[in-house]
Amino acid sequence: MQNHHYELAGAGNSRRNFLKKAATATAALAATNPFKTPVYGQTQAPSTGRVMGANDRIVVGYVGVGSQGMAHVRSQKTDARLNNIVQAAVCDVYQKRLDEAAKFLNLGAEATYKDHRKMLERKDIDAITVATIDNWHADVAIDALNAGKHVYGEKPLARYLREGFEIHDTVKRTGKIFQIGSQFCADPMIHKAAEWIRAGKIGPLVWGQGTYTRNNHPRSEWTYPIDPEANTGNLDWNRWLGKAPQIPFNPEHYFSWHKFYTYNSGILGNLLSHRFLPMMMATGNPQFPRRVVCTGTRKVSTDRETTDTTHLLAEFPSGLTMMVGGSIVNEHGLPDVLRGFKGTLYFSSSQNKVELRPERPFTDEVDPQEFSSAQPVGSLAALEKNFFDCIRSGATPYGSIDLAVRAHTVLSLAEMSERMSLALLFDEKTRQVTTGNGQPVKWLDYDTTLPL
Repeated sequence: MQNHHYELAGAGNSRRNFLKKAATATAALAATNPFKTPVYGQTQAPSTGRVMGANDRIVVGYVGVGSQGMAHVRSQKTDARLNNIVQAAVCDVYQKRLDEAAKFLNLGAEATYKDHRKMLERKDIDAITVATIDNWHADVAIDALNAGKHVYGEKPLARYLREGFEIHDTVKRTGKIFQIGSQFCADPMIHKAAEWIRAGKIGPLVWGQGTYTRNNHPRSEWTYPIDPEANTGNLDWNRWLGKAPQIPFNPEHYFSWHKFYTYNSGILGNLLSHRFLPMMMATGNPQFPRRVVCTGTRKVSTDRETTDTTHLLAEFPSGLTMMVGGSIVNEHGLPDVLRGFKGTLYFSSSQNKVELRPERPFTDEVDPQEFSSAQPVGSLAALEKNFFDCIRSGATPYGSIDLAVRAHTVLSLAEMSERMSLALLFDEKTRQVTTGNGQPVKWLDYDTTLPL
């Protein structure tokens, strides 16, 4: 296979031209193509603007086939018949990973890509799974949406706040299905809690809490072995960096990228997104935050830029405050709880169970209730199935873009708060971030340099 090099997505005329051509092709196909999605291998291009029928086969491509990307490849291969999908293409900047993924799916070299835009030119591909480093989430998702593809995007939504809104606006404009990849959004107890809260069973929400904690000592969290075979001859280092600062090849950054702010926000994006997304869904009416404050420390794991312990407070316009913590140096956290004026919800992850207990003054008005499910907590297969079902039905997925961008705003402001030592306010109408005295705050972005 020829190894083509393309100008980095997100910069220069290359990407602008690609987006322009993709949008033109999408509009033309939507206006003229009468065909249903073909069985994989046929030559008719599907209409990019239509809703698929219940029996239409979905053709899937994968961008990023590292550990999490391959988890999706394996899961979707197991359930390919159930979901009526075909796994058609893989994309990665590291040739070794690309070859291993292609071999696992029995794909030829013609179905492997170093540049995701070349894969998106294929008219037979209906949907893609994005499992890259965080600073590529937005560019790949936006390119795919503009090319008429549905997107399952790994959490966090994007690296920075600006990019999250760019994905949101593109989803709204294109009308494609977007699913944020936090599998806990598929837990039945979360949906039952939202049903109870919308029905008013615990009254107005006042206070929520949760944590995501672990301790993998003696291995330092997110420190992974360096593959000695990786080098600039088989790994497109500059493309992997994307919009991040261009530095010489650094294997530690490639394999242990979670430890560096250049590529991600550490605990906030990689762990607490798994807590905020389902807990905000459980409220029944996810909102943008009004005020966010966050602290963080690096006192135990000193081999990183990102924090090893983090505490976050997010206040919402309804009056609900969420208190969420995370640690990679102690595994004992707080129980997940949502407190209302009339009752409180207690979540059990070990049993996929939620329990409603009335507040003492309302025991005559509110009945205690309990709901549990035999479905495993955090089922990747369940969230993927929901994604494919929604592509066919046009329904709203569990991890919708509306939920995703609200949680992303909380987590982005939390990073800004911790790194700038500020309490931050957010105006959802203007999308402006300010300090408590009304001073505008410049959003963190790729050109930001802050002391640790």
